[in-house]
Amino acid sequence: MGISGLLPLLKEITHPCHVSEYRGQRVAVDAYCWLHRGAYSCSAELCEGQASDRYIDYCMRLVEMLRHHGVVPVVVFDGGKLPMKGEEEGSRARGRKEFLAKAQAHAAAGNRVAALECYQRAVDISPEVALRFIQALKAAGVDFVVAPYEADAQMAYLALSGKIHAVITEDSDLLPYGCPRVLFKMDKAGNGQQVCLEDLARNRDPSFAGFTHDMFLEMCVMSGCDFLRGLNGIGIKKAHAHIRRLKSFVRVCKSLRFSGVTVPRGYEAAFQRALWTFRHQRVYCAAVRGLVPLRPLPAGGLAACSQVAEAVPGLDEADLPFLGPLIEDGVARAVAAGELNPITLQPYLHVAPPRVLRTLPLNCSAPVGLQSSHSKAKAKAPGTSKPAPSSGIAAYFRLQPEWPQ
Repeated sequence: MGISGLLPLLKEITHPCHVSEYRGQRVAVDAYCWLHRGAYSCSAELCEGQASDRYIDYCMRLVEMLRHHGVVPVVVFDGGKLPMKGEEEGSRARGRKEFLAKAQAHAAAGNRVAALECYQRAVDISPEVALRFIQALKAAGVDFVVAPYEADAQMAYLALSGKIHAVITEDSDLLPYGCPRVLFKMDKAGNGQQVCLEDLARNRDPSFAGFTHDMFLEMCVMSGCDFLRGLNGIGIKKAHAHIRRLKSFVRVCKSLRFSGVTVPRGYEAAFQRALWTFRHQRVYCAAVRGLVPLRPLPAGGLAACSQVAEAVPGLDEADLPFLGPLIEDGVARAVAAGELNPITLQPYLHVAPPRVLRTLPLNCSAPVGLQSSHSKAKAKAPGTSKPAPSSGIAAYFRLQPEWPQ
């Protein structure tokens, strides 16, 4: 969902940018944004469980476009279900189910246009659908990682730790997560709109002069996000005005109650959990080969830095499950490498790989930061003494496909 209305609010610091400006840099890509866009052309097939590679072709062409401009893509996939997002995920699942029923009814009635529109809104990018894109990336030697939970948090971690230069996504959540440089609305030619957080104070209408990142994050949460529904009548502009005037959400809630606005009981505690989820959600770290918080937990634990006067009910400092349940390191590594279903944490059932090409290089890529010397070596094309193309992507489109039996 992202933060509704956030990007229009930042129009003064949003600038046209072409991916060629990132030449020589590693750039994280939000895989599910590409998968959803690619699935539009084959939504009916995916909804009805029929095989299609059109969405993979769409994504791989974008990968090739980035590499053509000298950009090194790191494709990041969503992982398991985050407890804080349970209500939002449930609402989306119900919506997809309703649109699927409508699509099937339209199809049965012969209304193909209406059916297609509903199929496009019903399509679900499951881990199995994403796996076929992962298989294509492995075959082409493109870096990727499957996040333990939200891809947004994983991409922010890569950016904040200096592993990547920018993020390509459609999701405005990357800004409250603290990602320094984000390219939105990138088209197939590589043109997009860039926002840099360091420019925030230059936005004049509305003004962010004097805003800290904590204030910016609280403004975003107050307007409504995936982790907490917004209060009635408070969108992004009113949230900005409240935070600018009172500096913290606790003071805003007290002011709203004093003014007669209904603020549900427990809202502040839920708000605090949402803030912690943006700041400390669990991500995968290649250096430690396991899960770490997006930002280090504060000394004394989360309760020590709570803005909420009363104790936050249900807070378990030993596990902090709302940040993403703990996963054993070996399992986390297998999820990151695309070897286990990130939701069930079990091996995938049989999933037919995408088109297999006879001359495709075999240098499969490990999660970013974990490439072995073997995976970095150039593979040789079968039957030749010369190295195969380093990316393998050109071969993906040029050669005739061989469908696996």
